[in-house]
Amino acid sequence: MSKKLEPGMAYDTKKLNKVFAVLSILFFLTVVWVFLDDYLKPWKAVQIKSIQIERQKLDEKIKEEEKKLNRQELAALEEELKEAQGKLKDRQDAISKVEEELRVLGKEIKKETITKGLYNSQVAALTFSYEMAHEKHAPNADKLFKKLRKNKKLFAESSDRMKALVVKNKNKLKEKADLLSVVTEIEDQISKKTGALDRLKFAKSRTDISFKSKEAAENTIALFLRNAPFFDFMDPTLKIQQIVVTDVTDDRYFQHVPKVDRCTTCHTFIDKPGYEDQANPYKTHPKLDQMVASNSPHPMKRFGCTSCHGGEGHRVLDFQAPSHTPDSKEQQMVWAEKYHWHAPHKVPQPMHKLSQVEQSCVKCHTGVERIPGGTVVNEGIRNTEKFGCYGCHKIEGWEHKRKPGPSLNKIASKVSKEFFKNWVWAPKSFNKHAKMPSFFGQANNSEPRFMKKNIAEVNAMADFIWKKSKNYKPFMKYTGGSVDRGKELIGKVGCMGCHGVEGFEESSQKVDAYAGPYLSGTGSKVSADWLVSWLKKPDHYQEDTIMPSFRLSNKEANDITAYLMSLRNKKFEELKFEGLNPETRDEILITYFSAFDTVEVAKAKLAKMTDEQRTHELGYRSVGKYGCYSCHNIEGFDERPPIGPELSKFGSKPVTQLGFGHQKVDHNRAAWLDTHLKNPRIWDVGTDKPFKDLNRMPMFYMSDKEASSIATYILGLVADKIPATGVKRLDANEAKVAEGMKVAYKFNCVGCHKIDEMGGDILAHYEDDINEGPPRLMDQGHRMQTEWFHHFLGNVHEIRPWLSVRMPSFNYTNEEKNKLVTMFQMKSKQVTFEAIPNKVVWEAGERQAALTLFRRLECTSCHAEGFTKDDPSAPNLKLTKRRLRPSWVEKWLSNPSAILEGTVMPAFWEDGESPEPDILGGDAKRQIKALTKYLYEIGHDEYINAKK
Repeated sequence: MSKKLEPGMAYDTKKLNKVFAVLSILFFLTVVWVFLDDYLKPWKAVQIKSIQIERQKLDEKIKEEEKKLNRQELAALEEELKEAQGKLKDRQDAISKVEEELRVLGKEIKKETITKGLYNSQVAALTFSYEMAHEKHAPNADKLFKKLRKNKKLFAESSDRMKALVVKNKNKLKEKADLLSVVTEIEDQISKKTGALDRLKFAKSRTDISFKSKEAAENTIALFLRNAPFFDFMDPTLKIQQIVVTDVTDDRYFQHVPKVDRCTTCHTFIDKPGYEDQANPYKTHPKLDQMVASNSPHPMKRFGCTSCHGGEGHRVLDFQAPSHTPDSKEQQMVWAEKYHWHAPHKVPQPMHKLSQVEQSCVKCHTGVERIPGGTVVNEGIRNTEKFGCYGCHKIEGWEHKRKPGPSLNKIASKVSKEFFKNWVWAPKSFNKHAKMPSFFGQANNSEPRFMKKNIAEVNAMADFIWKKSKNYKPFMKYTGGSVDRGKELIGKVGCMGCHGVEGFEESSQKVDAYAGPYLSGTGSKVSADWLVSWLKKPDHYQEDTIMPSFRLSNKEANDITAYLMSLRNKKFEELKFEGLNPETRDEILITYFSAFDTVEVAKAKLAKMTDEQRTHELGYRSVGKYGCYSCHNIEGFDERPPIGPELSKFGSKPVTQLGFGHQKVDHNRAAWLDTHLKNPRIWDVGTDKPFKDLNRMPMFYMSDKEASSIATYILGLVADKIPATGVKRLDANEAKVAEGMKVAYKFNCVGCHKIDEMGGDILAHYEDDINEGPPRLMDQGHRMQTEWFHHFLGNVHEIRPWLSVRMPSFNYTNEEKNKLVTMFQMKSKQVTFEAIPNKVVWEAGERQAALTLFRRLECTSCHAEGFTKDDPSAPNLKLTKRRLRPSWVEKWLSNPSAILEGTVMPAFWEDGESPEPDILGGDAKRQIKALTKYLYEIGHDEYINAKK
């Protein structure tokens, strides 16, 4: 029988009470657990430790300040203070009397302030009443006017009394200060010596968490109470720190909202100097002056942290919450063990790897060739250009770039067809430094069944391109030359600003030039007649080439040709490329023709074609298939878009759209892109794809560092919507600089010249790069006169005769010359033209002083040209008048090293001191101005017209 229940009850009450009791306890424990879990956040422990670290730092600073103190001086001052305090007692009555007078004056000033305010309000009211009555001709107008005059008089009298009281109060305050000065002066001296130490000790006392002293115990109890449960909503010391970044937004459910960063909750000292030696998250930012300091270009309060580092900055639950990304596999293992880190699969944009954090610069700094301060990302941009990625892939902002490879429109007159086939098949087998990538013999097409078809394609491409090639005949004949002299010239004139050269391996590795091909095996590639003609006049072969003329004599051109022709690749010369297999060719064509039709129709179409037509058809389709036209000018492909997908927004591409194939690669953009750049065909490995569907991106054999730098740049190309206030917007001058730099990079001016600390690759070739290498173009817009500079770019001539390196002659258009000149003007913030008087106006005695200075300083000992028969070691001073701006000459003479550190030009007027005190009263500025005038008086009026 079941137990009898109480009347009206469906369940046993005693049992229910027990169940409810157990559930209540469980519920209570759950509430406690939830409460503690919410209250005991990991970031609080981080902040408590930061207080301890701050205390340690303050201890170190206190010790440093104590070392600076002169204890004897301080003891003497304290003795003086005791004596002064004794004297102060004798003045106590006088001080008390003055203080009483000040108290009375204070009351009188307060009373007079009220009176003055009352009269002022009455004057204002009466003025209004009188003006209204006067306007309406009211009978009481005169009465109001008299009353107004009376109140104005009372207000003026009150103002005078107030002035008198203020003066009296000021005098009494001075009297009191004089009485106290016997002590305050000594206290001020002591404060100056101990003020910094006292402030540090006070700051330290605020960080003391212990019960060692009464003050420390009070701090500890206050810290506990302010952060205790139920009380911590009022004024906690341990709290989440938040920055709202309005200049950068987050896309949250199709709504762009201001970015919220709470990173500084844990990174407590990120914007404070002095914590560089601490471990994260207590470390000072490594680029404090550039990134987070309040006076930096990227202050933290405006830019936050995640606008550069990425991640979920609003989440501070634990280490995993912001989506930290390890920089290496080793760091990943450490994090997994220490923080239970795992890849954040559901976060669209995890934090960037530390080594690739500069990718964020790209989204805000647009329209420029290089990003100031972006060491890694600039290397990525350089390598993107070096490997010609923009040739096959459209990248927004790169539309102005020339094609990465040479024109093939006259290729039949440059190399043999056999060379072309072997080169296309395996460029590295001819030149291990070749930038031309490898399409064949890769991970996905090295099987015999695929290689057979690839051979047919290469043969067909060669026949097709040879058919399209235009006739060209070299205009010079090679007459023989000195190999040794040719090698010497290559090392001197400046070839290595654009080319690596066999025989100069050490310098080539240092310079890492990439604007032109690495010159290796040249004698196995081109004919001597073609090469000597190219060296003398490059645009004779290719009109739009960036290869300049070095104004070589016939002998010099023949000597360089002799050396380059001596560089042979015998093994490559012996290669014989397998001939075209018609059956394989036809098989490939049928595959093409049957893409949108039946095989029978495809075969019928093929049957109507001649053998030559079939070969050219396959050649045409193969050029299109491998995208040869993307890097090379080929007739018939001018209007085709780049073969590869656009990269302009790659950094925002969903990871799910990236094919990882069967490879064990971390599922994120950075890992995929890094792997793809180093081996683009790897995704086909392990799959069974037909020939027509194989991945075609070629192999560049780039290093890990090169791939990582390119990935840094490409990952920065995002679709993020950046508000106008967050983007680096170029002003009118900066826009002109950007346009000029496009020309400078197009013609590789930066290969030789350092422009405001950027570029100057060839300088690594010289031991004394300051005085032996190409000049640094610093403050160039201030140095050069505009007309001369524009003229010089089209009429290059020797300026520094002691240099072996030569400024080449480029085929600039007039627009390009204007852009270069304007760029330097804007960089130096100079007016375009500076008036240079034809006749120098001298002050009395000034010209004779200039002549004496010119003689005593022995200017012609270096600037010999035009004065003596000695070899010059400095520019011709007679060219100054048309070449240099007077204001720059004066600046240069004042302190040459300030403009070009390491220059051999002496600093005659160092620190503003004159070397000749008996000339012009020893006035350095007058002497410099006089010498400058003399240089313009003796200068040539005409420009030099030089032949290219």
